[in-house]
Amino acid sequence: MTATLARRVCVTGATGKAGLVAVRHLREHGYEVTATDVAVSDARAEGVLQADLTDYGQATEVLRGADAVVHLANIPAPGLAAPAVTFNDNMTMNFNVFHAAAALGLSKVVWASSETTLGLPFGGGSEQIPGAPGELRYAPVDEDHFPLPATTYALSKVASETIAEQISRWSGIPFVGLRISNIMEPHEYHRFPGYWPDAHARKWNAWGYVDVRDVAAACRLGLEAEVTGSQNVIIAAADTVMNRPSRDLLAEVFPDVPLNREVAEYGTLLSIDRAKQVIGYVPAHSWRDEIQTR
Repeated sequence: MTATLARRVCVTGATGKAGLVAVRHLREHGYEVTATDVAVSDARAEGVLQADLTDYGQATEVLRGADAVVHLANIPAPGLAAPAVTFNDNMTMNFNVFHAAAALGLSKVVWASSETTLGLPFGGGSEQIPGAPGELRYAPVDEDHFPLPATTYALSKVASETIAEQISRWSGIPFVGLRISNIMEPHEYHRFPGYWPDAHARKWNAWGYVDVRDVAAACRLGLEAEVTGSQNVIIAAADTVMNRPSRDLLAEVFPDVPLNREVAEYGTLLSIDRAKQVIGYVPAHSWRDEIQTR
């Protein structure tokens, strides 16, 4: 499954939650990393090259000399900026990075798409993800549940996946889009018991999450996997945020939604089977390693 390795990698969004860990992970695995972000003012931005990727010239310059790019820079969720700003900035950044990668002849583009392309928020809005009610058609949700964007943020990711597909077709460069679930750091797992009394509290993404360390590993696996064209895969943990069986959660909150195959007792309802098949992704981390269920 291992392709010819791109050893010089540009990581965009390098001071974000996923970017910080991805940069460290890639360096630990022998990659020469150029880290870049639009904001470089705090201590964690030391050594990070400042660039505004909404400017095509700057996007081209930060990629120059790299073999591949891990593109994590975007407005990371709905509700953080006006809908038009979110859509326009994300689309511009993604087009600029994708097109610059093709123009420079990079060997691979790995980039952050989103679980929201699959229909989130399921069953209505939430504090985390405001937007139109999403549709949960079946579970576990897999790549065929795409596209059902319910926010302009999700729409920016759906449209960017189309752009990735076309630029990959034009250039022959493989693209790997990571449809990343709700990213959590280990110190954030203390929140999870607060969800347990009410199954509706975290229904918006089928109770999914992913450890930031597994996201970093997925970035590396995307670089190393032998793929052609534009491949998009769900990146989630192997379990849910809840301490109740997944079948019970689905029956209570989404009683009319069919379970289209068996799942482990606490197994994820965001299918990661294709990610394993395409890039060899197997999550190594769970909140259950950090706190006790009750």
